Amino acid sequence: MIESIGGAGSDTRRFVTFPLGERRFALDSSQVTELVMPGPVHAFPHTMRSLEGVLIRRGAAIPVCDLGAAFGYGAARCLYVIAQCNYAGGVQTLAIPVSGGCELVQGERHDLPQAEASESAAPDDVTFVAGLLRTGGMTVPMLDLDRVVSHCIHPSNIDPSNALAGEAKR
Repeated sequence: MIESIGGAGSDTRRFVTFPLGERRFALDSSQVTELVMPGPVHAFPHTMRSLEGVLIRRGAAIPVCDLGAAFGYGAARCLYVIAQCNYAGGVQTLAIPVSGGCELVQGERHDLPQAEASESAAPDDVTFVAGLLRTGGMTVPMLDLDRVVSHCIHPSNIDPSNALAGEAKR
């Protein structure tokens, strides 16, 4: 149950926070299905820049969207956050490589206009910020998975220079 506090546009609930490079981001805990250790990512020719490939998990191909690289953070990966969102009339599962430990926290979410969200996010990642999480004296940008999925599979992101056809990489 969500308990509203602080007036319109804010509520308290549980979130998963994780690092992409040196920055922390958050997702609503209801979107996160699991955290998994890195495994082979299967790349395909002509994949999109932000779509690294697919991770095979329980027999399903899960797109891997490397936001750390997309935002220019380029850090080593420690885990994948497996998350779900609504996309194109269905549920889309997505793997996001993260560069450190994840935390389950309770905090207050604030839906803010993009101008205010940009104060807590780097210029390249503002597009993906849905609001801000305030917890334990920290303010953490919250990712909008609908925008992330749209970015990862949008045709304008096709990168014909990807020559890793059929190979797995870590």
